[in-house]
Amino acid sequence: MKKYLKLLGAGCVLALAVGEVPAQSPRLDDQTRLEFWNNPEFVKRFMASYGANPDIEPRFENPEEQLQFRQLGEVMRDNPSDAIAQLQQLATPEANAVFPFTLGALYMQEGEPEQAVVQFRAALAKFPDFRRAHRNLGIALAQMQRYDEATASLTKALNLGAADVGIYGLLGFAYLNSDRILSAEAAYLNALLRDPENQDWKLGLIKCYIARSQFSQAVALLDELLQDSPDSASLWSLQANVFLELEDYRRAITNLEMLRRLEKATLANLMLLGDVYLQDERLELALPVYLEAIEKDGVNDVARSLRAIEILVSRGVWAESRHLLDRLRELHEEKLSGEEEAKYWRLESEVALANGEGKKALEILEQIIAKNPLDGDALLLAGEVYSQEGENAKAIVRFELAAKLSGFQTDAWLKHAQLLVRERKYSEALKLLERAQKAEPRNNVQQYYEAIKRVAQASSS
Repeated sequence: MKKYLKLLGAGCVLALAVGEVPAQSPRLDDQTRLEFWNNPEFVKRFMASYGANPDIEPRFENPEEQLQFRQLGEVMRDNPSDAIAQLQQLATPEANAVFPFTLGALYMQEGEPEQAVVQFRAALAKFPDFRRAHRNLGIALAQMQRYDEATASLTKALNLGAADVGIYGLLGFAYLNSDRILSAEAAYLNALLRDPENQDWKLGLIKCYIARSQFSQAVALLDELLQDSPDSASLWSLQANVFLELEDYRRAITNLEMLRRLEKATLANLMLLGDVYLQDERLELALPVYLEAIEKDGVNDVARSLRAIEILVSRGVWAESRHLLDRLRELHEEKLSGEEEAKYWRLESEVALANGEGKKALEILEQIIAKNPLDGDALLLAGEVYSQEGENAKAIVRFELAAKLSGFQTDAWLKHAQLLVRERKYSEALKLLERAQKAEPRNNVQQYYEAIKRVAQASSS
């Protein structure tokens, strides 16, 4: 579809003027432009004296205007800017609708769709059923992302008998961008009936299927496209995501591995592949993919690598997490932003703690807190480590500090309460649990609260 819209800023004034904008076409070079203008058939059609329908095409009734327009042809061919200046003078309120229409086509060639819209509408004010003006107005509006207006103009052109396949395809594109999915699907199907090999229309239809959760149809159509374009990274990636919507992890893996074999896997593809391997409980395959992603992560996205390590840490995969952390630091330490650096060291501290290195973990966390006293994650984790090390007073200080930070209160009160339970201070723990439940009700916390309440009652009896 972008190829189609691209024409509007390219050298397609000739096709626009005769009302034949192809769905896909390269930019017209100067030689092609000359050959087109010198083609006798084009001249006849451009002058609206060959194959014109008087019900939908304005005709020259004034011989003087016809002569002016014929003389303008050479200027449009050689110097579009001069032609625009002359047409601005000729496109008077009394002039034939062909003049503002042609001026609009020239504006489109010069990459000024806003001006083109003004002229196409001026032409339609003179001749309301001017089919080519409706079509080209729709194209200009679509290029400006005014999709609702574009669909109205394109539909009018169809009702007036326009039959070129590009209109149906562009109509589908405009409907899709207006979230009118069923209408978009119908338009794309019409386009494909007339041009069944057009990939743009197939991709548009695939987007409709995905929007309507018709994933099996999307997969089938993507299979067709991949048969014709087996090296297309975007198609393999898109189909992988559709497989994930179907929860078909094995086929998603196949697609993402195909991207690796084609050496076209992006960082996002690799991270997704690692995540899918983890989802499929295939850790031994996830690790080398994540490592490859970290090696590839040389441009600007350390955050994805940190997220991958975070997933492994959350699953308790400590040795592999240590390996990835070391490699990330070797390759990208200088690229870590302040927030990324803090996250990196928090992960380091969790791995150190899991390996029985509590003091090392605390040293890392206290360095993070010293740099940013408002790092709630570091405060909570430090409190947990102090608690495990038996330094409850220091742990409580960290939990109380975290409880003052928005977004961390509930977890801070809960962890503080758990510490108090271990100290058998049940009444104080229950107060903190009540506060946590009031702020953010959770079933597991409620169950914990009721269990501690029973213990407190039993111990006091």
